[in-house]
Amino acid sequence: MKGEVTPGDKISVAIVGTRLPDKYGRTVTEALSGELASLGVTIVSGMARGIDSIAQEEALKRGGRTIAVMGSGIDVIYPPENGKLYEKITKSGAVVSEFRPGTPPVAQNFPKRNRIISGLSLGVVVVQASDKSG
Repeated sequence: MKGEVTPGDKISVAIVGTRLPDKYGRTVTEALSGELASLGVTIVSGMARGIDSIAQEEALKRGGRTIAVMGSGIDVIYPPENGKLYEKITKSGAVVSEFRPGTPPVAQNFPKRNRIISGLSLGVVVVQASDKSG
């Protein structure tokens, strides 16, 4: 883990979804994540492209907390373009991983990661997802 999990993080909601959201998906994610964060609800997600990143960015913009659950080692930022988001989350929440340092983001890691996202949250909101989505 990098960052800190606090007692207040027990009140958390996961917001997840497609890596390729449309305008509807972006709008709903921003509104839902922002409102929940402004009420003190911690946003949990996977820091993936799309819905996950939007939810976590919006929580931070609203002064809220977020927890990112990685599908790789804690030292392997994936996707790489989320390096700045990763750093912001470690300052206003936590980045967690059950995988050993150096573990690459391979496909079989993501269903394992998803069970932790669910377990850390009181509920899970899937904003948009395809039939084959995790």
